[in-house]
Amino acid sequence: MALALILGWWPVAASRAQQLPPASLSLHPSQGVSLGDNITLRCHLPRVRAWVQLWLNGTLRSDKEKDKEQDTAEFSFAVTKLEDAGTYQCRYQVSEPLWTSNKSEPVELVLTGEGTMDTSWP
Repeated sequence: MALALILGWWPVAASRAQQLPPASLSLHPSQGVSLGDNITLRCHLPRVRAWVQLWLNGTLRSDKEKDKEQDTAEFSFAVTKLEDAGTYQCRYQVSEPLWTSNKSEPVELVLTGEGTMDTSWP
């Protein structure tokens, strides 16, 4: 009986992410980023209060609580190393009930210019 209860719980937990609309992520500036440039990733959320996570290449990079008066969580930083380039995604978590959304569609940060091993000939 206990096994049936545990197995029966899993589909409920797995379906919770489907009940939260996904966030969307945008990159500013969206192109022409070089080492040393400042960038901002904006995670646009359908919920007014949430805990927001920023992921880089499948690994959690940063998280923050979103201001309840804003519909966007911003992550700003200077691009200081080649490893800052890659695939970014965001997702969010709400506390009542405790649910986590699926990750947003990916956004690619591609470095160009000096210091990025760009091998194109001018």
